[in-house]
Amino acid sequence: MIGEENLACLIALNEFPKFGPRRMQRLFKVFDTSRSIFESNATELRNAGIPETVAKEFIEFRKTINLVELLELVQTNDMTVISIFDENFPTLLKEIYDPPTLLYIKGELPDLSNRKLLGIVGSRKASPYGAQVAKDLTQDIARAGIITVSGLAYGIDGIAHKATIDAKGQTIAVLGFGILHEPSSREQVIQNHIIENGGCIISEFPLMMHGAKQNFPIRNRIISGISHGTLVVEAAIKSGSLITARSAMEQNREVFAVPGPINSQTSEGTNQLIKDGAHMVTKIEDILGPLEIDRIVARAKTKTTPQGDTPQEDQILSILSKQPTHIDDITRTTNLPAPTVASTISILELKSLVQNVGGERYYLN
Repeated sequence: MIGEENLACLIALNEFPKFGPRRMQRLFKVFDTSRSIFESNATELRNAGIPETVAKEFIEFRKTINLVELLELVQTNDMTVISIFDENFPTLLKEIYDPPTLLYIKGELPDLSNRKLLGIVGSRKASPYGAQVAKDLTQDIARAGIITVSGLAYGIDGIAHKATIDAKGQTIAVLGFGILHEPSSREQVIQNHIIENGGCIISEFPLMMHGAKQNFPIRNRIISGISHGTLVVEAAIKSGSLITARSAMEQNREVFAVPGPINSQTSEGTNQLIKDGAHMVTKIEDILGPLEIDRIVARAKTKTTPQGDTPQEDQILSILSKQPTHIDDITRTTNLPAPTVASTISILELKSLVQNVGGERYYLN
C-alpha cells in the first residue's frame, strides 16, 4: 500500500482530467511517487512528455487542491481506494494496455484470486427475447460461482446485475461517472442491492464527474479488462456493447455472443461477433468450457423447481419450464379443473414464479 500522503496526491492527480491512464503511465516512468508528480514544475512535466499547455493547466489546477480535504472527502464517504501499486488491485486489469491508476470502490471487492469473472453487456433497449435470455443465462452463470461484471445501465446491464443478486451471486458494477456523482434513483437502488449482496461498485473517474458520453467507452475497457471473458446478449452493429467486445478481443480475453433473429437490429451486432469468431452461446456450458470451469457444470445444472404453497401450485410448477406452455396443455397435463388452473396461475404470477408471455402461454420465471 502507498502511504496516506502519496494516496492523497494520487487522488489529486486523478482529479485532473487531462492526466489519463497513458499519461499517468508515462509520468510514473520518470517520477518515483505520486507526491513527486504532484509537486513537479512545468519543466519537469514537459521533460516527462507532458505537453506544455497541459503542464501549465496542471500547475493552475494544483492551486485549487487541498490534499487534506480531498482525502477526508474520500474517507468520509464510505469507500476505499486501491492503486495499481497495491497487491489487491485486480491482476487481470493490470495486464491491459491502459490500466487505471486507481479505483474507487463502494462495497467489498470480492477476493478475485480463485474466481472467474464474466462481463455481461448488451442493448439498453433489450427485446423481450434478450431480456429473458440475459436473465436465464446470468442466473446460471451466478449459480456456477462466476462473478458477473456490468455497467449499471438500462436494459441488459441492469438485468444482469439483478439476475445475479436473485441467484445469490456476486456482481460488480463499473460506473461511467464519478463514484460521488449523485446516481439516479434507479441506479441507487441497484447499487444498494449489489453492495448488500457482497458485490461492489467501482469507478476510475474523478470523484464528482458526471456521466459524459465519452466516458462510457473508457468504462467499457474496465468491464472487459477485469473479466476473463465478455458475454454480449443483444447489441446493434454500432453500439457500446460491441466496443466492449472489441476491447475484450484486444485484451486477449474470451468473447461470447448470443445469436438472435436475423431481422432484429439488436441482434445484428451479436450475430456479427459470432461470424468474427466469438463463442456462440445457447446454454451455460458454452461459457463454462472456454473459461475452463467444467468442474462446476453440474452445479450450474442443478436448478431446483420452485416450490408452491399448495398441491395445485406444485403440480403446475412441476410441468412448467423456460419454454412457454399454453394454459390448455397445463390443464390437460395436470387434470385439474380449468378454473382451478386459471386461478392458481394468477396466484403464481403474483408471486413472480410464473410469467405470461401472451396468448395464455406461461413459463417459469
